[in-house]
Amino acid sequence: MNLNAISKIIFEKKNTDYLYVIFFLLIFSIFIVFAIKPSLTTAYSLKKEEVDLAKIDMVYEEKINNITSIQTQIEDNRDNLPLLNQSISEQPEVNKIIEDVKNTADKNSIVINKASIVDINFSKTNKEKQNVKLKMEVTTSFDNLKQFITEILAQRRLKLIDELIVSKDKDSSGSGNLKVNFIINGYYL
Repeated sequence: MNLNAISKIIFEKKNTDYLYVIFFLLIFSIFIVFAIKPSLTTAYSLKKEEVDLAKIDMVYEEKINNITSIQTQIEDNRDNLPLLNQSISEQPEVNKIIEDVKNTADKNSIVINKASIVDINFSKTNKEKQNVKLKMEVTTSFDNLKQFITEILAQRRLKLIDELIVSKDKDSSGSGNLKVNFIINGYYL
């Protein structure tokens, strides 16, 4: 075929319409790929970012509410802060715990047979409360033991009795003395 025959076929009215449609679709496809697609991608990413920022906003709002709540509690307990510092000190103060227990035992006629400190950590790496365990074996009467426990738990320095084993003292003469083994936990920060 020669060039004139091809140009007549191409530039016929019907073929020209098809050619315009093909060029239009080709140009429109290029326009969609290079102009509209980036706009749609940007709109989608902005919507996703909005959702992410809304989630972050809720988390921050919750944190701010927690801080406000803690600040309110501190304000409400401002007068009691010295008592809190006395109940859980920043140092182990083992000697103070032992002195408190010994004075309370002497006051209630309790004979301390054995006493030892168990599991104490002097490192300052831990920011949570830690405990000093005082393991004791004593001999006493039931009433004195009851009064001793009441006074230990009523002291300002926080002490809890972790383990309490009461048995009859085999060495005692019928006076009803008890052999008591217990562990007292004293706490510090």
